Amino acid sequence: MSLKRHCLALLVFLALAGAAYAQKHDDYFEAEDHRHGIKTLKPPPPPAHPEKTGMWTTLSVFMPINPVHMALMNNGKVLVIAGSGNYPNDTKKRYAGVFDPVDETIRTFTLQYDMFCNGMVILPDGRPFIMGGTKKYPPVWWQGLPDTSVFSPSSGTFTKMATMSGGRWYPTGTVLSDGTVMVISGLGEEGGINQTVQIYNAATDQWTAAGTGYPGMTLYPRQTLLPSGHVFSPAPTSQFYDPKTHVWTAGPKTKYGLTRNYGTAVLLPLTPSNQFTPTVMILGGGTFLKGGTRITATTETVDLSVKTPKWKWGPSMHKPRIDLNATILPNGQVLVSGGSSVGEDAPSAVLGSEIYDPVAKTLKRAASMEFPRLYHSNTLLLPDGRVLAAGSNPQRGTYEPHIEVYSPAYLFNSDGTPATRPVITSVSSPLSYGGSFQITTPDPASIRSVVLIRPGAPTHAFDMEQRLVELDFTAGNGVLNATAPATSSLAPPGYYLLFIVNRAGVPSVAQFVLLPVQ
Repeated sequence: MSLKRHCLALLVFLALAGAAYAQKHDDYFEAEDHRHGIKTLKPPPPPAHPEKTGMWTTLSVFMPINPVHMALMNNGKVLVIAGSGNYPNDTKKRYAGVFDPVDETIRTFTLQYDMFCNGMVILPDGRPFIMGGTKKYPPVWWQGLPDTSVFSPSSGTFTKMATMSGGRWYPTGTVLSDGTVMVISGLGEEGGINQTVQIYNAATDQWTAAGTGYPGMTLYPRQTLLPSGHVFSPAPTSQFYDPKTHVWTAGPKTKYGLTRNYGTAVLLPLTPSNQFTPTVMILGGGTFLKGGTRITATTETVDLSVKTPKWKWGPSMHKPRIDLNATILPNGQVLVSGGSSVGEDAPSAVLGSEIYDPVAKTLKRAASMEFPRLYHSNTLLLPDGRVLAAGSNPQRGTYEPHIEVYSPAYLFNSDGTPATRPVITSVSSPLSYGGSFQITTPDPASIRSVVLIRPGAPTHAFDMEQRLVELDFTAGNGVLNATAPATSSLAPPGYYLLFIVNRAGVPSVAQFVLLPVQ
């Protein structure tokens, strides 16, 4: 949360201190007890035409911990981290869990330290890597931890790794083309923004100093790796970072010109048809002004392949949104969901979703969610092509335990019945950059596209891992002959969801494939 926002939160906290916040939360795991749920709006009716708008479904299982951070692992399960869960008065309760979206179960366990408000990416070997967390809460003020950990999908356990040079609360991590991890920003152990940049090598478990941040750097900067190998951050005045020289270069100023706090950003699909042109889109967000927060419905895009890039207005969303999420789908479109038009305020929640088409450059209304998804809510793409939505924690002491799943319109026939999906029978391995590989499928002639999507790791309205790369391929006898991404800057090393999409736009269930470190 931004510093101004936390000033307001601190005032509310002090004003309401007493029994409401001094009570012990011994019922923390009793998610069926709706004392943990936020008062919701009247549920919308199911869509009459899911083949046009898609459909949100509420699962019968409740999320037993506050899902502040989520990451899809290469076993198809989702790592969920609450840390304190925003319960600072009960420091003994620091939790994480593993959610299985197939059997809809979750296993929870305690943590060694408070991973609340960390940064998280997936290492090339498939292990989620956690950077920082919370050392102290107000009224001392927010302070970050220098701790890091990895989580093993196979053993289901955390292991502490090398500490960073300083604390980081609200940091951003970015996997670079060589498989190392860049970390930036976050509040330090004494409270101020950590101005250092560091790069982590998992093979040696060592951090290396890599320069300092850029002027006006925010918390949780929205960063992405470009095909050039540089890192791009779309601040009001954009910034480019060279991992080799550790130098920042100023880029174009946005059309909006103001901050987009708790807005979101996404690198749009990199495809052969657009010559893998890196285009970044920013959506919504708020500006903290003296008279309150100005929240915007605007979007912008920038083509970063040209010599002098300039931001351009995109289509406006149907309502202003802050704390929203954007999730890339296998067909290359982007699901925009959640957030609110006033702030951390359930009555102003935007339940209606939207679909952005990067080819047509349009936003189209989609199905409505049942529950407000505000601060500390997340969405991520599942291997079956649906989108998981969890969390919402605008008030300390409560969070939304209901879990929703979005089934995009591509999963339905024109009459609303389930669409027949293409099938991946097997994938030849290993993959190598620029190398060819085969995908066996019963009807290769029906396939329109083959895509790799990096498993998501979202928190605080931004997915640090999101990326889609479309592959060149030809259809053979029972096989698709595909070519892996040419470079590790186009697709950094690690596990990816491999989807095939037929000519009707229906995706297969994905298989995990590995692009190893070169």
